[in-house]
Order: sequence, then structure tokens, then C-alpha cells
Amino acid sequence: MSRRELQIRPADTPSEELTKILERDGCVVLKDFASKAEIEAIQSDLRPFIDTSSQARSDFSGLKTTRTGALMARSPRCRELAIDPRILSLVETFLAPYANTFQLHVTQVIRVLPGEKVQMPHRDRWAWSQLQDPSDLDPPVNSVIAPLLTGVETQLNTMLALTDFTKENGATRIVPGSSHLPDSAKLPEEAYVSAEMTTGSMLVFTGSVFHGAGANMSERERIGLNIDYSLGWLRQEDNQYLSCPPEIAKDLDPKLQALLGYAVAEPSLGYFTPPLPAGEDLSSPQRALQQPSTPVRLDADGRPEFVE
Repeated sequence: MSRRELQIRPADTPSEELTKILERDGCVVLKDFASKAEIEAIQSDLRPFIDTSSQARSDFSGLKTTRTGALMARSPRCRELAIDPRILSLVETFLAPYANTFQLHVTQVIRVLPGEKVQMPHRDRWAWSQLQDPSDLDPPVNSVIAPLLTGVETQLNTMLALTDFTKENGATRIVPGSSHLPDSAKLPEEAYVSAEMTTGSMLVFTGSVFHGAGANMSERERIGLNIDYSLGWLRQEDNQYLSCPPEIAKDLDPKLQALLGYAVAEPSLGYFTPPLPAGEDLSSPQRALQQPSTPVRLDADGRPEFVE
């Protein structure tokens, strides 16, 4: 496969134009998506959590990489970013052929530290096809389940640069145009492009494009804010109900509540029946945001009861 240029567009480019690029290339960079002040505010929200995040414990995740989650619970600025009209318009336009509802799939900050090596090339949609323990095994996905996703775009991902992304500090390596290749494709090194971006720019990429973090050969950390969206009928990778539980979610924007999963994916996926009180069966998940704070426990016979 020959090398294809990574397209760069203004942040306000119409979603229809960006969708055409994503359908062809699987990736595009939106230049200057967030202002310097917005990046500083996000950093202020998240820095205490980033600084205390442990390094990963596998080659795939990166032995010199940290991942910080629960962004919707932790950061007011990340909440605003997750429902930015420019992104939601693109998500709805690009994923519309495959579902009628969408959801947050992953929210995390990925910090690549100096000395980190190149990540294994992969497709993010492999999350639903049983990615094996990171290794050199071939193929890296379940050979029965993975083909079921062929032709379905399961997700749309964003990576906002909280620091400059350069080839030297581990900018995401991506292969424009690889979305249509088989899972077993062996891509030559020259097909990869480093998604170099200035702080505040954003890489948007699909779940089917081959990519991976680059090696950090610099003396500085590379930090990206990763927010992904997936089809409403798929299991979320990041368990949003636990990462952002009802006691926090109840005070959020209704658009964000729905993206977290506190809504039914029509016609009936994700309905909710509170254990108590009786008579509220088959409710919308939004009911969980309206429940009283009185906790419930199991009595001696194993039935739920309110705790006085």
C-alpha cells in the first residue's frame, strides 16, 4: 500500500465534507479545534488525576504510558467538549447509516512518556472481536467475530492534542486509506503517517483505520485527550455508568446524560427497572437519575428493602 497524505481541515469544516474524507481515508486532522485558554482549562481540571495515574502494565497499552479515565465525572471542560456541536454533528452524520442512537465509548487522557516504544498497529473496532493478550500472534483478533464487523463503522474517535504532537514525541501513527483492508493486512512502514499537530488541534479517526501510538524519542511527555463515540447497540469499552454514576450524572446536561447511556437506545435497548419502589418496571434509564438517595440492601430472605 502506497503512502497517502493525512488531510488537514479547519475546525469548522462542514460535517458532510469531513464524512467524505473519513469514508475514504479513515482519518482527518481538525486544525486549532480548541483555543489556548480552553486547553489550559482542561489541563487545570485533569492535571491532578494525570499526575497520579499509574503506568500501563502491558506492551499494547504501553509500559511507559499512562491512561486517565472518568473524564465526564472529573472535568467540566471535558463535558463541554464531549457535546461540542461540531463533533456531535460529525458523529451523527458519519455513524447514521449504522444506528439511530450513539453513545460515549471511551473517555481518557493518554500520556506517552519519554522512552516509550511504538505501539502495535491495531483497529479500535477490535474491542468487539476479542483482542488477544498483546503479543506477536497472528491474527490478533477472533477470526469468527471480526469479519462480522466488516462494512460496519462501529465508532468515531477524537484525539485532542493537549501538547504538541510530533514524530519525535510519539504522535499517533496512522495509515490513511487502510479502513478497507482486511484485518490480516501487513502494512509497510512507509504507509504510516505521523499525525503531527499543534496543541489544540484534533485528530478524528474511525474504528476501522490502522493506527498506534508512536515511539517517544524526546525528553517531553506527549498528552492527548481521547473521546470516542460508538453505536448505541454496542457495549461501551469504558463503563460509563460506573465511571460517571447517577449521583454525578443527574446534574449534567441532558445531551451528555444520554451519551453516557442514561437513555434508551431505540426501540428498547437499555431500559431500567429500579429494585424499589415497586411499580416502576421497564423505565427509561433517566429514572435512575431521579431516584431518592435512600440506599437499598437485601434483607435476610434476599429481597430488596430500603435502608432506614
